[in-house]
Parts: sequence; C-alpha cells; structure tokens
Amino acid sequence: MLSMTALQRNHLYQFRGQQLRYSHHSNCRVNTPFVFNDSKGKRKELSQNQVQLEVFELVEFCEN
Repeated sequence: MLSMTALQRNHLYQFRGQQLRYSHHSNCRVNTPFVFNDSKGKRKELSQNQVQLEVFELVEFCEN
C-alpha cells in the first residue's frame, strides 16, 4: 500500500499497467484529489482509494 505522503512530484508510478508521473494534489475536487500525467501529457485524476490500492512506485534507472 502506498502512503499519501510518499507521492513525489514528477516521480514515475504505475497504475493498471500504465506509467504515470505524479503531478500534484488537487484541492478542487473531493473525489479525485490526485493528478497524474501519462507519457502523452494526458491528465488522469485518481481518488485516494485508487492511489492507496492500485498505484505502485517505479524505480527509474539511469545509465552511467
């Protein structure tokens, strides 16, 4: 389970097979407070339950 405080802006996460970058916490909507962007720049808003149960952090590797 992913902690809400563990989300870091511009870090890569996986949700239902998609790789998403965490953008920000939105105060606008109660039901979808977490905003992510996919590789095409498309915005995806997720609820707290979705983030806790279905979002996994991906470790990015860089070449030396």
